[in-house]
Amino acid sequence: MKGLGVAHVACGADFAFGHRRHGNIDRLEALLAPHGIGLTIVPQLADDGGPISSSRIRRLLQEGYPERAAEELGRLWSIAGPVMHGDQRGRLLGFPTANIPLTQHLEPARGVYAVRVTLPDGRIVPGVANIGRRPTINDGRESRLEVHLFDFNEDLYDQTLSVALIALLREEKKFSSLEELKAQIAADAAQARFILGI
Repeated sequence: MKGLGVAHVACGADFAFGHRRHGNIDRLEALLAPHGIGLTIVPQLADDGGPISSSRIRRLLQEGYPERAAEELGRLWSIAGPVMHGDQRGRLLGFPTANIPLTQHLEPARGVYAVRVTLPDGRIVPGVANIGRRPTINDGRESRLEVHLFDFNEDLYDQTLSVALIALLREEKKFSSLEELKAQIAADAAQARFILGI
């Protein structure tokens, strides 16, 4: 452990490690003490809903409650990733998007969100995002994050964005035509602007 430069370890009161989680806090302390490494046990946080945990926060995100997840995290939950080239359908519909793969991330509830996007230079731009498989287009691809940034027209390809989810506007839905989809995207954008106060 000294080779890793560990000076101190902090863990939760219910921390377990190793094969079948047989390692407990007493075992961890016994492993650290001979190396002069201190241990702090952080008490469990709880509210009326029970213990606050990473499992509970993941469940909130997967059920479409990013605002509640943010309350428990003490910050907005976000997805970061590089902007990939897409098929330009958003642009054709009048809503160009920055496409970010979800392959390495927890996938929140599929649907449309009001978002705040942090650019590589630190600017924060409001927008609307879709997380899902695009059932109207039905291209059979895996889920992705598509973000339309409001009042923004700069090249973002290959840049890494951080997309903070503010509120779920609606669940993913299949529309009968691209015109119906376009009208709904416009309504989603208006609702996101209202929620974001712009």
